Amino acid sequence: MKHLGNSRALRSGLLIVALLPAAAQAQSSRGAIITSINVASEYRYQGVSNSNRNPVTQASIYWWRPDNFYAGLFLSGVDFDDPGHTSYEVDLYAGRNFDLNEKKTRITLEGMFTAFPDEHVYGPTYNFLQAKVAARHTQDKLTLGVLTSYVPEASYGSGVAWRVEGEAAYALTPSLTLKGGAGRRWIERGYDRSYWNLGAVATWKTLALDVRYVDTNLSRAECGYRDWCAPAVVGTLTVNLPPLY
Repeated sequence: MKHLGNSRALRSGLLIVALLPAAAQAQSSRGAIITSINVASEYRYQGVSNSNRNPVTQASIYWWRPDNFYAGLFLSGVDFDDPGHTSYEVDLYAGRNFDLNEKKTRITLEGMFTAFPDEHVYGPTYNFLQAKVAARHTQDKLTLGVLTSYVPEASYGSGVAWRVEGEAAYALTPSLTLKGGAGRRWIERGYDRSYWNLGAVATWKTLALDVRYVDTNLSRAECGYRDWCAPAVVGTLTVNLPPLY
C-alpha cells in the first residue's frame, strides 16, 4: 500500500536539470521545457516497490528557467494491490536552485504535491505535500549530494514523516557513471526504515540506462507480508526528448 512507500520524488528538478545541455542553457533567455519517457522494471521509492514488483511506464515534463526557478510534472503507473485499484500517480513540483562556488555547489529548495487521481479508498487519502532541501557539490568526476524532506501528513494518515538521503556519483567515462545512495526515513505512524542502492548509469545520445541494486532493512512482516521491500535489481530505460524553447 502507498503508506509503505510514501511516494517518490522522483524526479525532482535537482536531478532532471542535468538533462538540459549547457549550450542550450546559455543560449535561451526564456528557459526550456524538457520531457522524458521511462520504462522501469519496477517503481521503487525509498527502497519499497510502489508497483507490486511489476514494470511501469513513466513520463516527466520539466520547465527550466534561466533565473534558476523551475517547475515540473511527473507521471507514473502504480499498483498498491488495494481494493480501489489505484493505478497512477501525479507529482507536481516547483522550486529554485542557488548556485555557489562557480556553480560547483548547488542548493535546491522545492515543494511537491503528490496525488493519486483514481484512488477509491475509505478513510484518509494517499495524497500528500512534501518540502525538500537539497545540496550537491561536484569536484572533477565526483558528485556528492544530500537531501532532506518533510511531510506534514503522509499517505493514508501516517502522520509526520522526515527523510535524509545521501548520494554519490563518479563519472568513469563521459557515458558511464557509477552511482550509490543511502537514506533513512522516520514516520509518526508506521515503521522507520533505512534503504540503499548501488549501480551505474550508461548514456548514449538521447538514451540512458540506469541499473541499480536496491534494498531496505524492513522485514517481510513490516512490509505487510509482501515482497515489496525485498532486495532487487531495478533497471530504468529513459528516452530524453529534444528540449522545447
